[in-house]
Order: sequence, then C-alpha cells, then structure tokens
Amino acid sequence: MSYVVFARKWRPLTFDDVVGQEHITETLKKAIEKNRVAHAYIFTGTRGVGKTTTARIMARALNCEKGPTTNPCGVCTSCKNILSGSSFDVLEIDGASNNSVDDIRELRDNIGYSSMGGKYRIFVIDEVHMLTKSAFNALLKTLEEPPKNVIFIFATTEPQKIPATIHSRCQRYDFKRISAEQILGRLINICSTENITFEKSALMLVARKAEGSMRDSLSLLDQVYSFCQENLTEKEVRNVLGLVGLDVFNTVMDAVASKTAAPALNAIQDVLYQGFDLQEFLLGLQEHIRNLLFARIPGALEARGVEIEPEIAEQFVKSANRFSEGDLLRMSEILRKAENELKWSAFPRFLVEITILKLVFLDSTISIEQLLKMATESLPPGSGQVQTANSAYITANQNEGSDEKKKIVNNTTSEIAADFQEIDKIDTQPVMESQETSYEPIEFDNYSETEYPVEKTIDNDNSEELNSIVDRNELKDNYASDDQNVNIALKDLKTLWPLFLDMMLKDRPNLGSFLSLAFVASCTENSIDLRFQPSYRFQFMEVSKKHNKDEIEKAISQFTSKKIEISIILEDKITSAEERQYINQVVQIPATIDDEMEKEPIIKTILEVFDGEVLN
Repeated sequence: MSYVVFARKWRPLTFDDVVGQEHITETLKKAIEKNRVAHAYIFTGTRGVGKTTTARIMARALNCEKGPTTNPCGVCTSCKNILSGSSFDVLEIDGASNNSVDDIRELRDNIGYSSMGGKYRIFVIDEVHMLTKSAFNALLKTLEEPPKNVIFIFATTEPQKIPATIHSRCQRYDFKRISAEQILGRLINICSTENITFEKSALMLVARKAEGSMRDSLSLLDQVYSFCQENLTEKEVRNVLGLVGLDVFNTVMDAVASKTAAPALNAIQDVLYQGFDLQEFLLGLQEHIRNLLFARIPGALEARGVEIEPEIAEQFVKSANRFSEGDLLRMSEILRKAENELKWSAFPRFLVEITILKLVFLDSTISIEQLLKMATESLPPGSGQVQTANSAYITANQNEGSDEKKKIVNNTTSEIAADFQEIDKIDTQPVMESQETSYEPIEFDNYSETEYPVEKTIDNDNSEELNSIVDRNELKDNYASDDQNVNIALKDLKTLWPLFLDMMLKDRPNLGSFLSLAFVASCTENSIDLRFQPSYRFQFMEVSKKHNKDEIEKAISQFTSKKIEISIILEDKITSAEERQYINQVVQIPATIDDEMEKEPIIKTILEVFDGEVLN
C-alpha cells in the first residue's frame, strides 16, 4: 500500500474531531438531532479549515445505517462507500472544472432519481464560486424547490462571488481560521500517536507557519518529519521552513542595546547570504521582541500556552532587562510599519537596513516621574518640592554608563525645578497712584489670572482708542451686575449701548454681531433709534425680522428694567462725521471693502480726477 500523507491519514471522521469550528459542528449536530436539516448549505472560509471535511462528515451522519446520527459509525457499508468516494448517494463535484451550464443541467436531470439505499441524496459542490452566471441560473429553480431528501452543500473560499439569489436560499456557515494554540494541540496529539519525538517550540513554529490552516500544518509536519526523522528540533525545523535562527535575533538585539550598528548590518548580510526571505526576517524579529516584552511582564510568557526551555526563558528575561516596556513597544511599531512597506519597496534590503538602524539609534524612554524625581534630588535642601505631573513617557538621549548624557538630563531637570521656584516667587505688587493699570491674562499651569496679573501701564495722555477702552471698562464697573438687571435713571441710553452689545455678543453671538454694525442715531427714555449703513443691508434685514427684533427689545428691556421700543432704519448714505466716528471708535465696526478701496492710491486718484464715487 502506498504512503498516505498526514493530511489524509488524520482527516477528521466525526464532528468532534474537527478542530476550531465548534460553533458550526455543534449547530449541525443539534439540527440532526432535532430533524431540522436544511436542503442547502454554504460553507465558507479560507483553505484547510474543514469545509469539505465537515460536508463529508455530515453526509455520513445523515446516511449512516444507524442514523441519522451525530456520531456516524464508520463501519457500515454507507459510511465506507462515502469515505472511499464510491457512494451513489453522495456526489462530490469540482466547481472549478464543472462550471458550465451543461454540467449543471446534467446534474439537475440526475437529481430526480431515487437514492441507492441511503436516506438522502447529497450533492457537494466544491469551489462553487467558479460556476458561470448561466450555471447559477440553471441551478436556481432546483435549489428553490428541490426533490424530497436532496441536500446541497456548497463549499467556497470566495462567498462574495455567489449571487444573492443563491445566498438567500441557503444556510451560510463561516469557518474561521484556527488558532496556533489549537493547531499545536492537534500536532502534539498526532506526534504522540505516531511515536515522534519533538520539541514543543518546534511544533509551534509549524503551527504559526500554517497561518490558521490545519491542512497546511499537517503538510508542513510531513515535510519537517521527512527531514528530521524521529526527533523534531526547533533548529532543524527553522532550517526546513526557511525561518531565521534565534541567534540572529540575539545578535541584532545585542547591537541595539550597545548602540553599535555594524553587528546588526552584518546580521542582515548573513540572512541574505543564507537565502532567507527578508519578510520572514522581519516577522521573526517581531516575534522575538514580543517574547522580550512578555518577559518583562510577570507571568505573560508562561500564559502563552507554550512550554519554553528554561535556558531560553532565562535568556529572554536577561535580554529584556536591557530595555524598558516603552522601548520594546516603539520597536514593535517600527517593525510593523516596515513590514507593511516592504511589499511595495523597490529596494527591500535598504528598507530593512534602515529599519534596523532606526532600532540601533532609537532613543531610550524615561517616565516623567523619574525625571522630576531626579530634579528634586538635585535641588539644595529646603528649596521645596516639585509636584509630579500625570504619568507619561518622554524621549531622552540617555544610556546606561554615559556620564555626559546623565549630566545633560540633570541640568535639564534642574532648570525645570528652577522655573517652578520662580513661579512660586511671583507676587502682586501695589500699583503706583500716578498710573492707571490694566491687565493682560497670562497662562501658567495651575495658576489663575487673578492670582498673578501682569501689569500694563497706560499714560494719561494716550490715544483715543486706549481712552475708549478705559471708558468701556468704567461703564462695566459702574453698571454691570451679575443678574444683568440694571436700573437706569438716565434718559439717554446711547452711552450704555456698547455695554448692551457686549452682553448680546456673549449671550447671542450671531444676533449680537449683526446688531453691533448698527449705530444709535437717537434715543429717549423709552426708545432707541438704530441706523444701518447701506453696505449692511443683509444685517439690517436679519435684525429687522420680527422674531429677532422682538428678542432684541426683550433683551434690552430686561437689561434696563424698562419697556424699550426699538426703531431700525437702513440709511441711504451716512454723511455725519460724528456718526462715522461713533461707529469706528465706540461700536468698533470693521472696515468695509468700500472703505479699503477708497484708501487705495490708484483708486483715490481716479476718484479725484473724475469726481467719482465707489458704488455699492
């Protein structure tokens, strides 16, 4: 008898043998127990995850002489015929080579025949997405109303290519990738049964190389077993699978720790000389850094489910102690980006070399608590304590044994501490009586404007603009209150109009900005006459709307505690110099485009020569 490969020899025979697809096998088992088997199924998933195997198990479970049962016996005539592929009731069709409409028509004509001893006629179509559109259309009617005891099982790796009309008539089951730990458990069981000696780390390499496919892992196990014979070691498995050795990664990390680039670059040269793939090198280095990171976390390395040799585990811990968690995380991020860029690079070797140099010259990380602690320790006694900030990581050019870089860090932290001491000395000084004082806000961490004002001196003989600022501040001091309800005895509200605008700009910014472009032409004790320039027609129309005007009257009535009526008019042209000065200085209306145009030298000359004017 010819040799049977592991992928065929160890193919699952029952639902319980299928690894990693419990969410599907349990559902199918319960459907069989309750006699709720559907007439059509779609099994989707990547290669080697058990789609066709599950279809065969289901066929034997339904047609077993002791069934339908969730555990087919495997010894009856029906089970043996299905296992050998000679059953007349279970027909497997390759959709890639039988994808024409004529093939489906022939299948449709054979569906009507009765079974040859089995309870069901089961049609398994593998790679069903390869069928043509005409073939799907020919299958559609039969799939919608199949004969009694006929079941279709469609297996595919690309379910998106199946028409929606087919999808809607089938139950879909998605097979997921199998985890490396589950594959490892299956490989250990197979090796134990086959009396193959192995290292767990070697089988884990096989499981990871399979990338979630059980069939691929069994094929790889066959391959490495042929090379290693009775003993599977990690070193030999790496050679067979083309994986970079652990010694290369140790060399690279030693170079990173010592900040020497030459050994790291020589390691890359050796990798290429031995014929290894650069993509595999980056993936292996990522895995190595992952092990170092887990070695820094108590119990994380053991929780992976892989027994590591004590010498290797001790080596991981010793190597990991040279780096902080922040260093290892940043290295992982650099390698991840390089792995994504490598497939598109026209010069992959240079990309890998640049990536390794980034790791070599990577700055170390230090927490800000440690930095501030160093600052407090460097302060003289009695100088006070510096409060620590929230936990964060900052970059510092600091290596162990480097006295010069430690000195730089100590000087930096001393300067930070000195800044904090200077802040503590800040105090408010009395203002000289011969000067007026205004304040500008200044921002310090944890310090407020009121505690530490910055003085600004304004001479009495200053510009009109500064005087208008002082006048407005005086208005606020005289009339402003918390509840914004002010009893006003003045008949003329014109001088208080800027204060009312400030309130409107704060409460209703949109409406206040429109209103600020108007000026007070006149006012009495119970009324205000507002005027807009012709260029502010849009603002005039917005303010004149009934709901906006009512809101303004209500606001100013509350502001003055009196019933105030507002009159709003759009001026044809403003000619009063007093009104223009009032608008520019008190109300502070921004300059219009017309005003800016009139200031242009060329336009000004043209207007003077031709006695013209700027039209709106």
